[in-house]
Amino acid sequence: METLGCESKPLSSKKLREVMYRLEEERSDTIEKLFYEKDKSDILPKFLENQIYAYIELIKEVEKHTTKSEYPISVAFKDDNNDVYYCINNPEENCYITLYPDPINEESPRAYIHNYAREYDDEGEEYKLVVAEPKKFVAKNSLRCFEDFLKIVHPCEAYINSVLAKMS
Repeated sequence: METLGCESKPLSSKKLREVMYRLEEERSDTIEKLFYEKDKSDILPKFLENQIYAYIELIKEVEKHTTKSEYPISVAFKDDNNDVYYCINNPEENCYITLYPDPINEESPRAYIHNYAREYDDEGEEYKLVVAEPKKFVAKNSLRCFEDFLKIVHPCEAYINSVLAKMS
């Protein structure tokens, strides 16, 4: 995949849609290949890391467009160390996803899943959000890992599509 962050101006919505389509196509093709491969152990973890890295890069590119929106929907924040991270809600899975854009060399991109629950008061009218300890995503060759991967990429896709919809 081409590097998204190297261009001086933000990519067009058409180009962003093409990149999204290629990511989804790559995911579908790779999953299909995994069913026919004899030694799957090395393929899945690296693939999952590469996909998460690609989505982080795509979100970084999409973020360039949110500052131009009348109603920005940015997911970028800075932590205490002034490092940028991205936080996306996944209401279908009752979790938040936090992504840190580490370069894909020695350390893979960091992704955390923060499960949450709503606790209602006695009258059932007000609630407070209770967030569990974050779970770091570690790419392994397992079904559970793939389920966590989907918890991460589905809200990323939804966020990117919502920005693209505002751009149209």
